[in-house]
Amino acid sequence: MQKELSLLERWRVSYSDSCDAVDGLTLDVPEQEMWQGACGYEFLKEEILPQMAAPPYGRIAAEKLSDRKPVYLFREETKNIMVVGKFCRHGSRGLQEAWTVAEREHFIIQLLRRRMGMDDGIYRVVRPLGKKKELGALLVTEWAPGRTLDHYIAEAIYNGAHQDLFNRLGHLAAFFAKLHRPTATSRRNSLREPAWYFGKLMESLGAEILEPPARNCLEEVAARWWQEDGIFAEDREVLVHGDATPCNFLFDGEGVTGIDLERSRVADRCWDLGFVTAELKHHFMWRMGDGWAAEPFIGHFLWEYAVRLGDDRFFQPITRRMPLYMALGLLRIARNSWLDEPHRRNLLREAQGCLTYGL
Repeated sequence: MQKELSLLERWRVSYSDSCDAVDGLTLDVPEQEMWQGACGYEFLKEEILPQMAAPPYGRIAAEKLSDRKPVYLFREETKNIMVVGKFCRHGSRGLQEAWTVAEREHFIIQLLRRRMGMDDGIYRVVRPLGKKKELGALLVTEWAPGRTLDHYIAEAIYNGAHQDLFNRLGHLAAFFAKLHRPTATSRRNSLREPAWYFGKLMESLGAEILEPPARNCLEEVAARWWQEDGIFAEDREVLVHGDATPCNFLFDGEGVTGIDLERSRVADRCWDLGFVTAELKHHFMWRMGDGWAAEPFIGHFLWEYAVRLGDDRFFQPITRRMPLYMALGLLRIARNSWLDEPHRRNLLREAQGCLTYGL
């Protein structure tokens, strides 16, 4: 396992509406052009669908699943076979860089499924089915059933389904414990990546939402954290999911399936835990105007994680680091221009509070 994780570390990647029908598919124009030029329908028919059911195959329909990325649900209509395809080439990302991203995510998924037993059972990652460079660095995985965490957060807020959310957060904590426990490395946590990411967030937020005085205040309180190496170095780095947003975890019964592992890497486990807690805080602030209402769920999630690791002594060191990563998660969410401006400013204030009172 350590050999594969070392390889992954050397394989670093920088992350930097009209439609037409093609071969029975409806794709946005850039994906349509790639699909048509590289015989996308034949790729699905000859290499992907036979893994799910025997031919012949009927018409294939496509539905875009994300507003942010070119991710599609492909459904063969005769046998109702469903797979998910992500075009890793998008935006300013060139084909070679996109192919590196696709190959790296495919490698991570295979590592988790083959070496860590996350191919079956209650806590698993989605099954990869194939990839093709010529199709815009397309990565195809199985379609996973279930509802996202966002559904259960909304049900708790609007319909009082609190126990259901507690239960789902317990299962998500167990998913992370299964991911993190066997991938612990010999390298101690460092503040280099959080400090770099904080700087990136400051730049991307922009002056229209983060005025210079507010930015200076955030940078001042964050600077105190960059002197606290000891709090972080007491734990070791693990393999993290890296993009722990509610839409990347599907709950089906008691099972949890992780998807979209493009940003998975070796890092502090609190990247995953902190982003989940930031999402909980954000949703309770946004949907009911009461961030404090998220606290019981945040505490439950972190305690369940420590218990599922098999050592509740992890709870204290995790909660000591949590304010920094929760602040990073809140700042990340505040970048979303589709959120209303008052809420974005509330997220900035909440992030500042985490950094100010967390130490």
